[in-house]
Amino acid sequence: MSLSDGAAADVTQASLPSDPALAEPTPAQLRRLWVPMVLFVLISVADTLSSVHMLLNGMMEEYNPLMRWVWVSGGVPVFLGVKAFLTIMPLWLFNRLKRHRYSLVHRAVWITVFGYATIYALFFCMANY
Repeated sequence: MSLSDGAAADVTQASLPSDPALAEPTPAQLRRLWVPMVLFVLISVADTLSSVHMLLNGMMEEYNPLMRWVWVSGGVPVFLGVKAFLTIMPLWLFNRLKRHRYSLVHRAVWITVFGYATIYALFFCMANY
């Protein structure tokens, strides 16, 4: 087959993604990711500050065994560092993948926000009521 009989057009069309989930996200879609990301940071900050306050004042014990070990062995600075790392890493990952896997990242960010908010609310209620 020569290039003049349409073979080149077939190769070009075959290389384009036919799945809309793999298409490049629009700027508006990328801007919409900021809302759940900011919510994630706010929930994380609220969780960290309330945990440190309650742990320092003896109002609760850390329920997460790993974070309890961090609190006991490293104190407040290490606890804050681990909490910051656990907030920054998902945000970095979401930002890194958002242009290539937008639909996955969009769902993952919202699932993360709702999951974190639910767990935080449940443990907050357990500690205060």
